Amino acid sequence: MARRRILRAGVVLLLACALGLPALPPPAPAATSSPVVTWPAKKRTLEDGRTYFVRAPVCKPARSAYCQKFLQRRRSLVFFLHGATGDESREAASGWLGGLHSLSRDTIFVFGLTENGQGRWDAGFCCTAQPVDDIGYLADVVGDVSRRWRIDRTRIGAMGLSNGGMLALRAACERPDLLATVAALAATFDGPCDVGRIRVRQWHGEDDRTVPLEGGTFTFGGRVITLPPVASLPERMAEESTFGLRVLQDRGHGMSWSEFSAATKWLVRRLAE
Repeated sequence: MARRRILRAGVVLLLACALGLPALPPPAPAATSSPVVTWPAKKRTLEDGRTYFVRAPVCKPARSAYCQKFLQRRRSLVFFLHGATGDESREAASGWLGGLHSLSRDTIFVFGLTENGQGRWDAGFCCTAQPVDDIGYLADVVGDVSRRWRIDRTRIGAMGLSNGGMLALRAACERPDLLATVAALAATFDGPCDVGRIRVRQWHGEDDRTVPLEGGTFTFGGRVITLPPVASLPERMAEESTFGLRVLQDRGHGMSWSEFSAATKWLVRRLAE
């Protein structure tokens, strides 16, 4: 029986050749996979050894027309700067970046990390034992991100809590060419702020005892630090700058996800203007 089947197959093949028909059906076209875009959280290291986490797009296959066009799009960049002694673990960074990404799915978010993991930012008047060039760090991160992904240098902002908010305010006040749009939560800033036009929105608890709404003093590292009233910043801001303050009644120093969400959405809208 097997020999008969082989003979029949041979006859069919000979007839096909005699009639000029293709002996075998043409091969099916190769299946093409659709491009896949993901936004993983990655830890990157700068030349000086400092690090940061970033959530930015990855598109595969990278050489596809879709991916090349997608990755060429210029995007906004937003920093998140935690409060003093904030958790800098990978899990914490991934959690924050995931939550922020859910609010703006085409924005590149950065989770900043303090020098040597000390957990504190140098906001000028507070809160490191020794001076740290954290403004330079922010600039270095922007440069590093821009070499890997396309960002719009006119659409860079920062959101910070407490000590992180102080650094965000300092960065905007001293380097508006670097970032000029800031959302600060439970924070204040005591320095000059008239270098250039900036946009600031603040959220602050009415009963905040750590960073009092009306200003005050506290001791850090053996020295007394004077905190200016939160609402005094506009008096030192350059012309055409904008400032907004939302006072949260019956709220202390802590902030909820509702405030972080509102701050992120405000930042994204301003950066899109």
